[in-house]
Amino acid sequence: MMVPSPRVSSPRASSPRVSSPTAPEDIGPLEHGQRGRRALAVYYGQGALPTLARYRRVVVQPGHFPPEKVAWLQGRGVQVLAYLSLGEVPAPDDQAHPVSWAVGEHRPEWGTYLVDVARPDWRDHIQTQVLHHKSVFDGFFLDTLDGAGRDPRQFRAMLKLMRLVRRWSGPGYLLANRGLGLLERLRGTINGVLIEACSTTWAPEYRAYSRQELDYTERLVRQARRLKLELYALDYADSPRLRRFALRRAAALGLPTFVTSRDLSLPGGYVAPNLKPPDPAVSALRSRPPGQVQVEGNGELGSGPLSTLGSR
Repeated sequence: MMVPSPRVSSPRASSPRVSSPTAPEDIGPLEHGQRGRRALAVYYGQGALPTLARYRRVVVQPGHFPPEKVAWLQGRGVQVLAYLSLGEVPAPDDQAHPVSWAVGEHRPEWGTYLVDVARPDWRDHIQTQVLHHKSVFDGFFLDTLDGAGRDPRQFRAMLKLMRLVRRWSGPGYLLANRGLGLLERLRGTINGVLIEACSTTWAPEYRAYSRQELDYTERLVRQARRLKLELYALDYADSPRLRRFALRRAAALGLPTFVTSRDLSLPGGYVAPNLKPPDPAVSALRSRPPGQVQVEGNGELGSGPLSTLGSR
């Protein structure tokens, strides 16, 4: 469950132009000691273990990955994070009777309700999930945080809940989806932050952000860096052009992004339909003439002069 777009008021606009970064089109900087391994994948499907093994860190739905699959990835150096929604709950079949901790505000784009984070039984529900999954997973991806910012009582309750998740999860890695207003008061509690829909969105259709929206997410990036948090982006694309836009802006901002579909069902992210993921053995042997650069994305590999990459 992800936020569809930043909460800024701006008119619809055509895809903005971003100046080409000096670095080649890529998913972002490589981690020390992890050369050749991509930074982060967010995948809500099942299986696809060999593809996920290309990443240093992956976010998955815990119900889709039994302990043996998680252990397989961990044995290959992948840190596996379990999805955990702190501020919303799936709607029951009968939407007229939401579960007891829902506050009644329905979010139809996701089929969820905002919850009353201050309720003790909601905290018990979250504690049960954390304690159940902490022995299998390396940490948690904390989603649906921003809804608590609308009400001071909910904001304070979310702060308390996030601190409790840290206590319950022990030394596990905690990655927050946005929630920067909360993270300002949680220094030392969260390890990293994901800026979802950093440059592109799927709502109400797949598109690049307007200049105002891009300025907003750039402010979020600067805020996260001031907090000295590990920083990732997540973007959405349904075309090679939109994917290129997200990758190039991420490179210009100096952060890794994972470009995928709305339903997060692509383990290697969005790949242009006319391109196939590379054979690693062939890629390792491929020589590149002077003046050529390697283009690496979510499973896509190719070469070409940087000045021509945007015209494919």
